[in-house]
Amino acid sequence: MKSGYFMRAIAIAAVAGAMAGVIATSSGSAQGAPTHRDASPERIVHGREDFSFASVNALVGTAPVIIRGTVLSTAPGRTVGSAESGGTEQARNVTLRVDAVMKKGGADIGSTLTLEEWGWDGSGNGYQMENLTWSQAGDAGYYFLKRDAVTLNWRYVNTEGRVLNKNGTVRSSADPEGPLFPLIDGRTNTDFYAELKRLLDPANANQLVVLPQPVPATGEQQNDVPDSGPTEPVPDGSTNDGSEPTPYPSST
Repeated sequence: MKSGYFMRAIAIAAVAGAMAGVIATSSGSAQGAPTHRDASPERIVHGREDFSFASVNALVGTAPVIIRGTVLSTAPGRTVGSAESGGTEQARNVTLRVDAVMKKGGADIGSTLTLEEWGWDGSGNGYQMENLTWSQAGDAGYYFLKRDAVTLNWRYVNTEGRVLNKNGTVRSSADPEGPLFPLIDGRTNTDFYAELKRLLDPANANQLVVLPQPVPATGEQQNDVPDSGPTEPVPDGSTNDGSEPTPYPSST
């Protein structure tokens, strides 16, 4: 897992994948939004992140907000960038029903949140960031969130910040080769939920690890998109077959 979060260096071109953040307000220019978008990601994109977690204690301690939620819908989101800056990118909006607020962090949290995931490039090619696959309606689980101080967009604390409940077994969005993944993935939902409740008990506050927060983005940085790094095909399911980009949403 790379260190640092998504600070834009250059626009991503002809790659596909999805990084999530959470958006409470829309920002960025709508100029240059693609008329067609892939219905699924074609590439995995690697980029810098604010945090890299080695324990559940650090994930829980560092994330300002933790909710249990269910995905209600997805839709194209804001567009950022320009031809002059190297190209445009478009996010996905993921609307979550807030089933329970486990850690509020002083935030005003309503009955729904709209998460921002990346995304599409200027040609409509879909990509996911790191191992954070695109959310789908019906997904349910735990979301470890932060809110951008400038745009007020909600975002995942990093790409490791989603743990889905799949038929009673939890699945982590962390790198399978990283230290956090084996501490979460494959556990029962009951067991993982109990650990979260234990760590969030004020009596156990001394067990939490809080990593240093990054400097808040200012000015044009509020429209930053994931920094382009190495890319690779999505394992066992790339749609890069010459037929893309496809309309969004796909009819198939």
